Amino acid sequence: MKKRLASVSNRLTSVSGEREPAARLDRQDSTALTGLRFISKADGAAGWTAVENRFVEITATSGGLLPRSKFGECIGMDSTDFALELFDALARRRLMTQDTIDGDQLREFWEQISAQSFDSRLQTFFDMIDSDANGRLTEDQVRQIINLSSSTNNLPNIQKRTDEYAAMIMEELDPDNIGYIMIESLETLLSHAETRHIRRDSEGSKKLSHMLSLKLNTTRDPKPLKRWYSGLRHFVSDSLQTTSMYFAIPVAFPACEVLIRPFRSSVSTVTIRKVAIYPGNVLTLHLSRPRNFKYQSGQYMFVTCPTISTFEWYGKMHPFSITSAPQDEDLSIHIKVVGDWTNALKEVFSEVCAPPPVRDNYRDAYNREEMNPCSFPKIMIDGPYDAPAQNYKKYNVVLLVGLGIGTAPMMSIIKDIINNVEAKEHSQFSQMEKGTQRHQQGEKESMKTRKAYFYWVTKDQGSYSWFQNIMNEVTERDTNGVIEVNNYCTSICEEGDVRSVFIRTLQSLNHSKNGVDIVSGTRVMTHFAKPNWKNVYKQIAMDHYGSHVGVFYCGEVSLAEELRQLALEFTHKTETRFSFHKENFYPPDK
Repeated sequence: MKKRLASVSNRLTSVSGEREPAARLDRQDSTALTGLRFISKADGAAGWTAVENRFVEITATSGGLLPRSKFGECIGMDSTDFALELFDALARRRLMTQDTIDGDQLREFWEQISAQSFDSRLQTFFDMIDSDANGRLTEDQVRQIINLSSSTNNLPNIQKRTDEYAAMIMEELDPDNIGYIMIESLETLLSHAETRHIRRDSEGSKKLSHMLSLKLNTTRDPKPLKRWYSGLRHFVSDSLQTTSMYFAIPVAFPACEVLIRPFRSSVSTVTIRKVAIYPGNVLTLHLSRPRNFKYQSGQYMFVTCPTISTFEWYGKMHPFSITSAPQDEDLSIHIKVVGDWTNALKEVFSEVCAPPPVRDNYRDAYNREEMNPCSFPKIMIDGPYDAPAQNYKKYNVVLLVGLGIGTAPMMSIIKDIINNVEAKEHSQFSQMEKGTQRHQQGEKESMKTRKAYFYWVTKDQGSYSWFQNIMNEVTERDTNGVIEVNNYCTSICEEGDVRSVFIRTLQSLNHSKNGVDIVSGTRVMTHFAKPNWKNVYKQIAMDHYGSHVGVFYCGEVSLAEELRQLALEFTHKTETRFSFHKENFYPPDK
């Protein structure tokens, strides 16, 4: 890629010299060039009516003139700063200097930003960056667009490294250090920011789409009664699971736990190994593991701190998912600070821990070895307790979905999968060396899982620091591609939107050079906006025809219903069965 980018710069002559026209890229060869949308997919020529109506309403008291400050509101762009830069670019192209436009000028602006021609959209984007309208982009102008894009998409970590990223782009596009780049160089850069979508097999996708578009026909099965019974059984099974999850557990759980805990409680006082406070108000505790504390990934435990309340252990408890894996020496939990008790817990640790240096917008961990042994407050735990996610091992294929801090139990699961895969490989290798058989007759494997699709959806860039080490560890150790990791940052405008196109470009360039994603700070490339869950299910159904897929979700209830309905739909309309399980999500707000 570097050679190709450098070839563009080599075609540029000195500032005062003549430049030969650069060869244009083949539009069919560059999927990234289908982007650069200034307006949403739903707008366009058909959206002019809504724009015109807003114009009439906004200018009712201004004599039919639309002020620059209201341009974004009028065209339906909620990013005010970006809309102002777009207004200025459109005005510069027309040599306009006033801060107001009339209806005819607005229509002209709209036709340009809604144009279907990529060359037109590229020129408009170039004009936004080219603030002095001289046809050249300097490093300072590149720096400004990076700053604007990161601010618009709420990416503070990228904003802090604007100078570094601007220099990286100039190094790639201006290797001769002439001091500027041209529109052809920008086009080449954008073309290498490959558009990422869900993997598709064209033939298989067509077959599946056709299957989903039709109702099942009784003639396709020689035993329709058997098929009807099977479908009914799946429906009843799924309904019972869902009903118990939504109604039985929320009602019975608090009462049962209060009654059962005194009889089965295994209260242990633990040693604090490490503490970390991350962006988004997340407190992480690494604790010593009691000798008889045996747990499975997906389970949770109760935590209390007598420093906050001496008699708290005999009252309300505080459950948290275990984020460490059963093979780990210590226990770990990640606590979202959103209520009175968790705020008090954070304050207790903040008081005894000296403020560490700030790095990449989150605090370094506090190591116990560096503290006085008596400095940390006393922590007591009780558990482990069962949770739906611990049953993931029953499925050959699993779909793990975590929303925000709801990804906590999933982190333990993906670590456990990697540990089990490595242990199995080691065992097979040892057996091969000894010449023994792989399994004794009748022996069953404890873990059936052969493929895991992990989706973490969060709205804040800082959230990725919560599990950054785990993400890097998993991607490094997963040499067989057992786990497919998909991160989604919903604060970033969808791919193809002009407001995020430069972020996408930086992401692709930095990952190809350094192997690190600029959004998450991990090796995993982050997707923008929200996942298309129907496409996710569709792809899994196609790739694992006839399999039984376990879907495990932890997060807000709003998404749970959509995932449950999709599990039912694809179970009934494809040969792949999906079983949905919703985790008992505990917002730690007390």
